[in-house]
Amino acid sequence: MITGVTGFAGAHLANMLAVELPGAELYGGFKPSSQGSLKELSGKVEGIPLDVLDKEQVEQSLKGISPDIIYHFAAFVSVARSFENPALTFQTNAVGTINLLEAAKNCCRSAKIIVPGSAEAYGRIDPNDMPITELQPLCARNPYGLSKVSQEMVAQYYQETFGMQIYLTRSFHYTGPGQPTGFVCSDFAKQIAEIERGMKEPVISVGNLKAKRDFLDIRDVVRAYWIIVQEGRPGVVYNVCSGKSVAIEEVLDTLVSMSHTRISVKEDPTKIRPVDVPDFVGDNSRLVRETSWRQRIALADSLRDVIEFWRGKVA
Repeated sequence: MITGVTGFAGAHLANMLAVELPGAELYGGFKPSSQGSLKELSGKVEGIPLDVLDKEQVEQSLKGISPDIIYHFAAFVSVARSFENPALTFQTNAVGTINLLEAAKNCCRSAKIIVPGSAEAYGRIDPNDMPITELQPLCARNPYGLSKVSQEMVAQYYQETFGMQIYLTRSFHYTGPGQPTGFVCSDFAKQIAEIERGMKEPVISVGNLKAKRDFLDIRDVVRAYWIIVQEGRPGVVYNVCSGKSVAIEEVLDTLVSMSHTRISVKEDPTKIRPVDVPDFVGDNSRLVRETSWRQRIALADSLRDVIEFWRGKVA
């Protein structure tokens, strides 16, 4: 079962599992508001209406399915919007996870469950402490990061107290085709596609271009989740990252170079976060050492797929 199956990660995982596990029964939890997106997964998953904040609905769904594996992707995922609605961020990520794990404890305690966390939990890191390992103390600096710290602590409590098989990650930044707006690579690519179609002036609005981030392709990320459930250790946190940080400016330059249109750049103060972290690079050695996962898709290839996705969307 995949909660949040119509989301960016959920849809990519469903597509991957449909290929890797032919004949498996795949169930996807979705909110009614996202039912339209479920059509893209037709024939691959059986959709189950599921709001993780509805405790009774979660329990009834798990009781009816009794899944062997649960990928918990239903989450509030935007750092930027978490400043606008911190309460909903915490409710979805922390309380929603409690509802899911409580239901699993009662209905399918032997199920393997992966609860993907975020590198935003680390917060601002001293340059001397990079690359960031899983032993780094958590010091989240935004509502989203704080909610993911809470989510991770909840998952560890259920794993340790009730002996459940819960797998944990702190995933760094990722991108890929299908990523919605509100994320830097997708925002840039959409603007470029619109400029190419003559839908907007040849100007890209940007935030902080000097910030550096560790990016992976979403297809490498969901493959890591799948492999961690098979080969990882319950209760152990795995960084899911490339091990290399790239300046946002370099990401923009790469995307602009993929267009034949002349484009200028303009800073937009509304895109600057109240609290931003200048550099983020993770250490993926635990994941590489303990599992068979390896990065397969280069960032340039990911960005090419992102811009092609948006060219198809705005055409």
